[in-house]
Amino acid sequence: MKKHLLFIGLTLVFAVVVAACAPTPTPVPTPVPPTQPPPTATPVPPTATRVPPTVTAPPPTVMPTKSASEQCLTCHGNKDLTMKVGDESVPLFVNATAFAAGKHSKVECTACHTGISPTPPHNAKRTYGSWARFSVKDTDVAKTRNYYTVTADACLKCHTDAKYQAYLKSEHATIKDLKFTADGKPRVEIKVKGTDGKEYIVDENFVANDCERCHIGNSCATCHWKTQIKQKQAGNVLELWTKYDATSDTAKGAMTEYGMDWTVNIASHEFLNAKALTSSNDVCQACHIGYVQGNKSVAALGIFGIGIRRHPQVQELQLSAQHGVHETQQICANCHKDLHEMVYKNTEHGARAGGKTQCVNCHADKAMKGPAHKTVTCIGCHDAELTVQLDHGLVYPLALKHNLTESWPSHNLVKEVKCEKCHVAGNKVNASEKVTPAKIH
Repeated sequence: MKKHLLFIGLTLVFAVVVAACAPTPTPVPTPVPPTQPPPTATPVPPTATRVPPTVTAPPPTVMPTKSASEQCLTCHGNKDLTMKVGDESVPLFVNATAFAAGKHSKVECTACHTGISPTPPHNAKRTYGSWARFSVKDTDVAKTRNYYTVTADACLKCHTDAKYQAYLKSEHATIKDLKFTADGKPRVEIKVKGTDGKEYIVDENFVANDCERCHIGNSCATCHWKTQIKQKQAGNVLELWTKYDATSDTAKGAMTEYGMDWTVNIASHEFLNAKALTSSNDVCQACHIGYVQGNKSVAALGIFGIGIRRHPQVQELQLSAQHGVHETQQICANCHKDLHEMVYKNTEHGARAGGKTQCVNCHADKAMKGPAHKTVTCIGCHDAELTVQLDHGLVYPLALKHNLTESWPSHNLVKEVKCEKCHVAGNKVNASEKVTPAKIH
């Protein structure tokens, strides 16, 4: 019995020892069903960073870009904006409302005012003159308010009609027959010794650009820019027309000196159209005005005739009406319909050389008949007060200017003519001394 209990006890001890030395069994985890992502979730790549969703903001409000003209008006819309030129104050204010109602309202300022810096100082190229006698000579140091910055080249970019393009070659633009001699050289004052031993000044000094004070040059605005035309001295020069004393000559000089003040139109930038320009002589007269000076013959220089100052075509036209000629044709544009392309042959001066403006356009029944007077121009006979000369084979009225003889495009006409203008002993137009009655027209 004791041996049996001892055996059981040893067996139990052995079992405990074995159990203590055996490895601990690894517990088997209870399977867990996999978690499914929400149906709306989007799988994210392993390298991506999940960004929480954001609300899209509306685009920022874009302010409209100002046009070139609007930018200009930022400064030029100021009523007090002026600029000093010499001793004068030039207004630079532009009225936006008035400009918007004008002919060029749809055109940007910089389309006309080209080649300038967009911000002050603009450094615009200024051409002084072209506004009859409101400016000084180009060679003078002192500048006046009278200048322009827009040339015809800018105008012709839009006004492409052939007749406008021809303007730059016209007499109105080039005034070549005034500025240059027949050989193309600039006309200048020349000192000439007469047969009496005295020294005389012949011709005019165009090198000093004196003529640009009046003449157009490269600017359409000289005629088309609405301006205020001023007469230096009030009065009607026709009342002193045949008075040649020094006092009368001074008065006539002041009465025929007109100026165009362009500054009064800066605010509105208003232009004159063809209808406005061709319905009166107001603009034409600012340049085509002058007077006769009586006998200005200089025997020592071998020149004889009546002197003419400036260009009195408008006054001559008025005198014609007093003589019963062209009473109803007192507007320059009635005859001169090609003002933009006017060249020598297209003036009454060159009419007999094949020009467009000819007396026979209206007076067809007065065309010259027969060979006797085929070299005589209509104005050669019908001028009221001048003598004549032979010029390029044609007989023209003769006037003296700057101690030179000039073929004058007279507008002072009469119906009855004086044959002795040509048919006189010693004449220089190759006319016979004896007058032979014949039908001329």
